[in-house]
Amino acid sequence: MWEENGFEIAACVSNTAETLKMCKTGNIDLVLCFNKPPVLTAPDVMIQVRRAAGDIPFIIISPSDDSEYMRECFLLGAIDYLVEPISETRLNNAVVRAKNNMKVSVTDYEYKRAADEFFSSLESPERDSKFITELKKFILASSNVTATTEYAADFFGFNKDYFGRLFKAKVGMTFVEFNKRFRVCYAERLLRSGRYKVREVSEMLGFASVDYFTTVFKKITGKKPSDLKKI
Repeated sequence: MWEENGFEIAACVSNTAETLKMCKTGNIDLVLCFNKPPVLTAPDVMIQVRRAAGDIPFIIISPSDDSEYMRECFLLGAIDYLVEPISETRLNNAVVRAKNNMKVSVTDYEYKRAADEFFSSLESPERDSKFITELKKFILASSNVTATTEYAADFFGFNKDYFGRLFKAKVGMTFVEFNKRFRVCYAERLLRSGRYKVREVSEMLGFASVDYFTTVFKKITGKKPSDLKKI
């Protein structure tokens, strides 16, 4: 179940101090926490981990259906609160939800970082800084959209042909080329995160096929996407 969802068990610990120590390493993506009051309460562990290591997802397992503990855990952002005995199906469903939530969080973060990195490379005295600033706003607002030339032209309030000429004059490349380069920059960050396969990244970024994605990626970076997975 864990490997199928892209997880591997890093450690099994028995107290809050050891949990904090593991989470502070930055290598823990999900915590499966057993609620065992009064010795160890899940809300207390969640609060301490959040303070020490950030907002790491939790799945809580409890020996009893305690509504107050359950309420506290969900308010603190728990993925699920499972009462023993739990079925493998129920636990697997919780793990899948955790994986999906993490993907959204990681992709949002990497998308913004990719935008910062990519647009810093566009800064130049020869380019219209005001247009570049508006272009970055457009890109940040289009993380879940296939940003075609028509869509971009509509965002800026121009017809497609005029926008195409304007964009080439302002940026020094066509919008299609610009968008390919940005998506490859984003793809590099996703691949370096180690969380996604090449095929997954290709699909997430809207390329027609993995082969086409590989061709575009290699043309722009000089490397194959699979090379980054090995780093």
